[in-house]
Amino acid sequence: MSSLPPQYPGVDLSVAIAPGFPSIQEAYRQLRDQKDMVCGAYVLTYLLRAYGIREYDDERLTVDRVAALAGTGIEDHNRERQRVVEQRIEAGEVPPERAAEWHLHDYFSAPLETVAEGGTSPQGIVHACDEASDGLVTAVPVPSVIDGDVQLTRETFRELLEEVVSGTIPGQLILNYNLQQTLAPASLLGHKYSLISLLTQWNDSEYFRRMDWDVGHFTSVAGRIARQGSDERYLLIRDSYKSFGWNGYHFQPESAIRAGLVRADDDRDGGLLIVTPTAALGDVESALGTLGLKQDLWDNGSEYVPVHRDTEEEEKA
Repeated sequence: MSSLPPQYPGVDLSVAIAPGFPSIQEAYRQLRDQKDMVCGAYVLTYLLRAYGIREYDDERLTVDRVAALAGTGIEDHNRERQRVVEQRIEAGEVPPERAAEWHLHDYFSAPLETVAEGGTSPQGIVHACDEASDGLVTAVPVPSVIDGDVQLTRETFRELLEEVVSGTIPGQLILNYNLQQTLAPASLLGHKYSLISLLTQWNDSEYFRRMDWDVGHFTSVAGRIARQGSDERYLLIRDSYKSFGWNGYHFQPESAIRAGLVRADDDRDGGLLIVTPTAALGDVESALGTLGLKQDLWDNGSEYVPVHRDTEEEEKA
């Protein structure tokens, strides 16, 4: 060999990590992969813990408790698995205090209603945030579409992201989008998905396989990465499935996430919530007003089916 092959040229990246990362990561790492239907409650749980809300009703704040507060619904197959575990408890095969540990994905330790289409609604997230924090933390809902008009335009979504990631808007972003619009991350149909491929295929997201999963999903935004000379930016997503990406973190094109939020190709709606200390609510609402963004709930297809207090007490008994 008379000469060495050239090296890949250096890349100028701009990386922004959202405020509160250490506290959120500490709360997030303590959770295992989510159970079916509870992604919204899962995200809210680690954000509330990061804000210092670690107990509710003198008990540890868990994903299942938050799911119950959020009126999360489970489906028939979840109920059947729950019954199997309950039968084993009754038969003395499973200690009640160990059921949630021994049956990680099948046993809910708080009462949840059975519905045709499970999941958590934006209304449920708003209610659970207020209830679990005793009003100290508020979830501000911002739908992608208002009266048929897209309010989370490319420019507005980008401005909002910058203000949240920079700390100008005091809060954490919860995204509610259709997974089909996003890239299949490493370890999940994502054999092409790697840091090197993301670097070399930065402007060609069609190179990667998309998620073959036509469902809504809740995640949070941990950061943003931009590349000099490119208009495409990537979001660092913190997922409720730790098997996605790298211990639950993966990069998604900003454009793909926005498409998933707008959900133009299906009959449901998407949006985002800004989880903020209630003391800073005025700042958040002022910033949203400046951006021309209206607050409201949206229909993501999941029912809001709150469990009544007396039902919870019966379950405890």
